[in-house]
Amino acid sequence: MAGTKLFPYGHVTHPDWRMAVALVVAQLRGRMAQAGYASAPNLGLVYFTDAYARHAPQLLEALQDEFPQIGDWSGSVGVGVMASHAEYLNEPALSVMLLELPAHSYRLFSGIAPLPVAPSSPWERALVHADAGLPDFAELLEELAARTRAGSVLGGLSSEAVAPLQLAWSKALGPSHSGVLRGGLSGMAFSAEAGVVQELTQGCQVMGARMRITAMQGHVVLALDGRPALDVLEELMPVRLDADPERATRTMRHIHAALEPHAPESAMHAGQLGPEARVVPLVGVDMASRGIVLPELAQPQQYLCFCQRNLSAARADLLRMCAELRESLAPAEAQTGLPLGDSVLGDAGAGRSIAGAVYISCAERASPYFGVPGAELELIHHVLGDIPLVGFYSQGEIAGQQLHRYAGALMLFTQAA
Repeated sequence: MAGTKLFPYGHVTHPDWRMAVALVVAQLRGRMAQAGYASAPNLGLVYFTDAYARHAPQLLEALQDEFPQIGDWSGSVGVGVMASHAEYLNEPALSVMLLELPAHSYRLFSGIAPLPVAPSSPWERALVHADAGLPDFAELLEELAARTRAGSVLGGLSSEAVAPLQLAWSKALGPSHSGVLRGGLSGMAFSAEAGVVQELTQGCQVMGARMRITAMQGHVVLALDGRPALDVLEELMPVRLDADPERATRTMRHIHAALEPHAPESAMHAGQLGPEARVVPLVGVDMASRGIVLPELAQPQQYLCFCQRNLSAARADLLRMCAELRESLAPAEAQTGLPLGDSVLGDAGAGRSIAGAVYISCAERASPYFGVPGAELELIHHVLGDIPLVGFYSQGEIAGQQLHRYAGALMLFTQAA
């Protein structure tokens, strides 16, 4: 346990970006001086709201001056930022975490310095900040994921209120670049030595079973497992369209369709959505063909299940995600007796501990959705303990090779306990 080095972090809201940097730096230095925190960080993660966007170059330069030993900085502007138990929306705010990772266990990438293609690439996973306005965004995301061994990335979309600014600065690239980028994809790739694990919560309650799309025409799904798609949907509703059209229409407004390229590989995920699932709203129905209309083209032989988004489902799925991560890190013999609120998982002989976390959540999931400011973050800490955490609220969340909405993407940095 004594070997665990928690990542120092700082966060603040202030109208003046200079004062915000000064206050955050004071918090970072204070934690670095405490026992149990990393004192020799080599990587910085920076998230800031739109109010600081036009000062991004100066903000990054100020942090570089305060921590010259840090060789790489990555980050993004968001519609909101978070840290520990606090969320900041619609106000000028800054959130910073300093990571201490093994040498050569991470690599910065961007359009200036793309992640190389190599048959023996050491990169397992990647944290990505992205601009979805790129015309070839889906292809670029798929290509980036293919350059990791897990074929999976995690991240979110930068805010577009001012400009989708991202930070990607490395000493290795020399002094010729500012580290502030507009658009594209950037972030950090990590090898297995960095101890990264990740998971996604979609906040959906699955209705019924997954079924294969067996007939479709354009945006209309005609048949699921050979049955009329609307028949399948109506069986899950409290009322049929022909019996009470008004009530049935109101019910359908809260029902979504989840599209998946294949069935889950394990029974554990049979009743929940995996990171490859894309949740889309129902646009309407085609009574003549007994089909359902989607906002995008599905593919024949894809799997589809119906689901609902609501607060209780979001809470339950967030707790499920954190519990699964906790169990995956703890030794099997200790999983049943772990006390809540303990940030170190496992025991001295086995298991892994959490040094820090990055959470990227949809702006629609912030306090207006979960009820009170910081409620979503409190749920994470309730299960995983009082871990160092930073992140931002996005306009789209990335997991696997997909862009999601109304989701939460969590990345943990772990160490041997």
